[in-house]
This record gives sequence, structure tokens and C-alpha cells, in this order.
Amino acid sequence: MRKRWIGLFALVLSWVVACGAGPQAPGDVVTEVSDSCRTVVHDLGETTLCGELRAVAALSPHILDSILALGVQPVAYAETVDLQQQRFDRPAEQIPYLGDRITTEPINLGDRKSPSLEALALAKPDLILGESWMHRDIYPQLSQIAPTLLFSDIKGDLQTWENDIDGIARALNREAEVERLRAEFLQKTEAVRQALAPVVQRYPKVLLLSSNQLVQTIYASADSTGGRLLRAVGFETVMPDGMEDWGQISFEVVPQVEADIVIVFAWDEQLESPAAKVRQQWASNPLLKEMPAFKAGRVFFVDYQLWGSNIRGPLADQLILEAMPKLLGALGE
Repeated sequence: MRKRWIGLFALVLSWVVACGAGPQAPGDVVTEVSDSCRTVVHDLGETTLCGELRAVAALSPHILDSILALGVQPVAYAETVDLQQQRFDRPAEQIPYLGDRITTEPINLGDRKSPSLEALALAKPDLILGESWMHRDIYPQLSQIAPTLLFSDIKGDLQTWENDIDGIARALNREAEVERLRAEFLQKTEAVRQALAPVVQRYPKVLLLSSNQLVQTIYASADSTGGRLLRAVGFETVMPDGMEDWGQISFEVVPQVEADIVIVFAWDEQLESPAAKVRQQWASNPLLKEMPAFKAGRVFFVDYQLWGSNIRGPLADQLILEAMPKLLGALGE
């Protein structure tokens, strides 16, 4: 009997060590945990992960959106800007659009483009998820802290969470959730398409602009989350002559663009809602306030943090789609 218990203890111990030893090389074989391990392909290679990793660090709003949509809470998080606080102890107030879905108190890693490695190490994550365009250069340092996977949501000319959600879900062992997210997105998109069909018929052409709160610089922004979703529900996004998807333009050019509707993505470096401030500045600009669309009440001001390309996840898409009929629906009446 004693030998049987010793054998059982050895088997359990080998299983615990195998799961807790961190990522295995793709060629390694751990028979005791083969059912709970998976190899995940990401932009910087392949990593083998075992079990459900609970302490996950999200290095950008896009990653945070994706893991929350998959049912995973963050242990640490890097925002668009450094909000100068050690921990998000009131996430619903401190993290725009996503904070009300957070039940943890994530350690603040600072700016997403230069996350604090010291704070990240203190968070002791089991897994670090980031974006290759931002975090490729610090991948070796990140990998020393915990297994790190970097993804890109861009394939060809299309930037969408559907391009990297499969890899993120596989890393988190939440692959079964992906089809649900895709089905919900298609259902919501079709509902909004039907709701806005009268508006699309009357005012099909939409000009998308990005502006800071002082309206000092304006960018044409068809290549954005808002632009992708507006096209998905039937609108045509237009650009100034000679421009394709994104670029800085002058005040003089804006009134020359043939557009039925103008949507301005307002941004603020402190993540405060800047739409009202941009509207005021627009109304005082001699060129912009004389635009026919502005006089007709067809210029709308929204928050870049959501509508631009900062978050770009399934939850952000849902929020934008829900906002569209409220923002534009009256134009079809």
C-alpha cells in the first residue's frame, strides 16, 4: 500500500512540475499534460503553453478588449497614455469603455508604447500579451519576465480583431469563445445595417476626420475602426482627392470633400472626453462652420479612443455599433 501511495505521489508531482515549468519548446513532449498543452503561433515564433493561465498582462487597449471579450481578467495593463497611478483600483472610472467589465485591480504599466518592465515584473504574470508593432523591440526583456506572445490584427489592407483573436484565444485556452464573438458581431452588424438603411440611402457618403481638442491638426481617417464599421453597415467613406485611407489635411481642403455626413474623432492626451471641446472649436472656425453639412446638423463629434484605432477589439466594435443608430438614426426620419 505504501509503495502505491509513493507511486501516486510521484505521478501527481510530475504533472504539477510539468505544468508549472513554463513554456515548453515546440518539440518537447510532456505526456502527462498533453491534453492541456497547446502550441500557439504568434508574430515572433511559437510558444507552448499549458493549462489555464490566470495572471495575464495586457500591454494595450486592444489586447485588454480581446481578453475581456474572451472572459479573462487582467493582472496588469498598459493604457494609451501613462495615467500616473500605480494600480487601477477603480477601473470603471479609470479605463475608458472597458473598465466597467474589469473585476480585478490591475497594476498600471504606464504607456502602451513603453510599458514599465519593473511594474510588469512586480505583477508576476503567467502570460504577457502584446502587439508586435509596438512591443517587438522589447520582446527579449518581456520574455524574461513571463511567456510573451505578440500579435498583429492587420492582414492585407484590413485591420480587425478577427485577424488575431484566434491566436489570443488559443493562448488563453478560450478557443470555444471565438465563434460566439464572431456570431454576435455579424448579428449586431446586420441589425444596425437594417436600422440605418434609410440614412444610408439619403446620405451615403461619410467623411471621417480626426482632430485634437484645439483643432490644430486634422487627419482624414477612413482607415479606422469607425470607418470599417460604417462601411460594414452600408456607408461609403470618402477621402480628399489623391489620398487613400489616412493622412493629414488642411482646413481649406475639408469643405472641398464631397460628403453627406462628417464624423470627427476627437482626441485628448489625458483620455478625457474631448468631443464637446472640439465641437466648440469647429463652430468658431471660419471655414469649418460654413460647411453645408455642419449647417445642416450632419457633422458629429465622437471620442477617438473608441472610434479611432486605439481599442479595436470585439467589445469596442459592439459599443460603436450600438452608438451608430443613436448618433445617425434621426437623419433617416
